[in-house]
This record gives sequence, structure tokens and C-alpha cells, in this order.
Amino acid sequence: MPNISFDFLTLLIFIVLTFAIYSVIMAVFINAKRKYKGGIVGQVIQFLIATIAFFLLADMALIFIPKFGFQVGYTAHVVLKICAMTCLAIGGLKFLAK
Repeated sequence: MPNISFDFLTLLIFIVLTFAIYSVIMAVFINAKRKYKGGIVGQVIQFLIATIAFFLLADMALIFIPKFGFQVGYTAHVVLKICAMTCLAIGGLKFLAK
């Protein structure tokens, strides 16, 4: 039986719970996207979906820490969070501009 460290198991549980929460949020926004097709609200919803996806990827990037080291895992985490915040800012600007 492979030896799994307690830290990695805790991280894996965190990722699974995070994935479940982000999946519910994504499902809500995808249903909203169907309701508000086109227009400015539809575009903003697309940016919100992209934001949630980048946040999910950022949290999943923490899995890289045990294998590639803290610098690589945390750097990927920060870069993906910056991408998420950029999508959120662009969506907000599109909404406020109209």
C-alpha cells in the first residue's frame, strides 16, 4: 500500500470540497447564461464563468506543491488567481460601461 502523507491527504480533501463548491456555482451561472443569452448581461455572465474556472484551476494548482515544490505550485496558484481577477474586472467594466 502506498504511503500517503497526512498533508497531501488534507490537501486532496480540500481540493475535492473546493471542486464541489465551484461546480455548484458554475452550474448556477451556466443556467443563468441560458436565460440571458446575448447582450451585456450574457457577456458578463461569461466573464463570471471564466473567473470561477480560473479560481478552480488556481486552487487545483496547489496539488503541484508536493511534487514540484512550493515555488512552482504557489506561483501557478498566484498567476491563475491574477487571471481570475482580470476576468472579473473586465466583466465588471463591461457591465458598468453600458
